[in-house]
Amino acid sequence: MGLPGFGRVTIRGIALVSWVCLLTSSLSIASAQEASDEPAEAAPASAPPTDDDIPSVDDDDPPDALQLEEARERFLTGVALARAGNCEGALAELRASLEIVERPNTLYNAARCYEELFRYDLAVQSYERYLAIAPPDEADRAAVEATMRSLRNLLGTIVVRSNVAAQVWVGDRVVGEAPGEVLVPGGRHALELRADGFLPVRREVEVAGRQRVEVTLELERAEVNVTNVDNRTVQVTEEGGAPPAVFYTGVGLTVAAGIVAAAFGGKALAERGRTEDLSPFDREGIARGNERTRDAALLSDVFLGVTGALAITTVVLFFLTDFDGDDDEARTAPPERTEARLRVGPTRLELEVTF
Repeated sequence: MGLPGFGRVTIRGIALVSWVCLLTSSLSIASAQEASDEPAEAAPASAPPTDDDIPSVDDDDPPDALQLEEARERFLTGVALARAGNCEGALAELRASLEIVERPNTLYNAARCYEELFRYDLAVQSYERYLAIAPPDEADRAAVEATMRSLRNLLGTIVVRSNVAAQVWVGDRVVGEAPGEVLVPGGRHALELRADGFLPVRREVEVAGRQRVEVTLELERAEVNVTNVDNRTVQVTEEGGAPPAVFYTGVGLTVAAGIVAAAFGGKALAERGRTEDLSPFDREGIARGNERTRDAALLSDVFLGVTGALAITTVVLFFLTDFDGDDDEARTAPPERTEARLRVGPTRLELEVTF
């Protein structure tokens, strides 16, 4: 009979143990769910970017809820872009997340993107910062340090010497200060020094991994040389238009040309009248009369054209003439005199103009 009783006690004990195990399992699952919001260990150095570790807040001066949410969204967006192969876009999002809250996992993913873009110097910097803020017992610390040693073997050192303190630019980013040393990926680089008040200087430099290259650059001061400039007041006077004498001269020439045109016109009419009075049988006289009439008419037309041209010029001069000139200048200046004389002869016509 003892055996059956023991058997019953054993069954009850087994049931009790089962309930205890079930309760312990439930508590473990609840604890795991509560801890899911905390940052987990970063993926090993050879793993692709991970979004399992979202930045959380445990700093002394944490950002507000909206900033934290933005940091999380940018972190996730950066990881998604990295997985899609867009490391440039991923870095932009990850850097924006780091500006809000600096977390080890964000730095780690940024370093992985820098590796993909062959920016080994920036990858090393990100890894160094990652190790600086990650917990001392981080499981992947040794793997990250090994990755950094491998990346440093791909970097060359450029020792930059300069006559003034300047920023060292490689491409579109600042890589260090001069005088000093900068780490760059092996290859050919366009090195440029920039300093306030100095002209930038540029030099092509080729360096291999683990190689040390020395470069000496001298910057020239940017000076603006101003010569022949005196500290004096310059009085600017507005000059008027053409003097009235020019306009009046145009008027006189126009009138004279008109008179000449009228005179030749009158002479042509007179020659025509005399020719018509000749006898029809005086063919030579008629021919000479017609020739003189044509000559006079031609000259009249020529001077009539000259009159028109002079008239247009005179109208233009009217608008360009300063009729309200300086009275003192007018009083001191000698009077200008313009004369036009028209001489009409039996076979010639002369126009004489005197200024």
